[in-house]
Amino acid sequence: MPATFTISPDFRKLWVGQTISHFGSWLGALGLLAILHLHATPAQMGLLETLRMAPVLLVGLIAGVWVDRLRRRPLLMAADLLRAGLLVLVALAAFGGWLRMTHLYVVGFLAGGLTVLFNIAYRSYVPGLVSRARLVEANSKLGA
Repeated sequence: MPATFTISPDFRKLWVGQTISHFGSWLGALGLLAILHLHATPAQMGLLETLRMAPVLLVGLIAGVWVDRLRRRPLLMAADLLRAGLLVLVALAAFGGWLRMTHLYVVGFLAGGLTVLFNIAYRSYVPGLVSRARLVEANSKLGA
């Protein structure tokens, strides 16, 4: 019988939170929304993707320094909640009939920046939750 992985309460919270977050992560749907609702052109779609990825280049290198100076758990929670809030704003704008590509550009850029911060904090948070011997197993559970 294989050894079972004893999950610490903090790791379990992270694991459950990430599972919920993945179900709510429909940032990729911004492009679909742009095509279906706004009849976006290929150039507009390219700009949307560029703006969504720009924070990786603009703040990726210095984000690690910021993350090291902050507590990771509140940062992870705040980044996820802010990304969810941005998506709620997009949904409200779409249902209200005043959604424009400009809104998606801004949301894509802001959500991209929050994702950079989240990913850096996430990668450095897990090793503090589990022992070194269980790190590979913990990462595989989070990646599944």
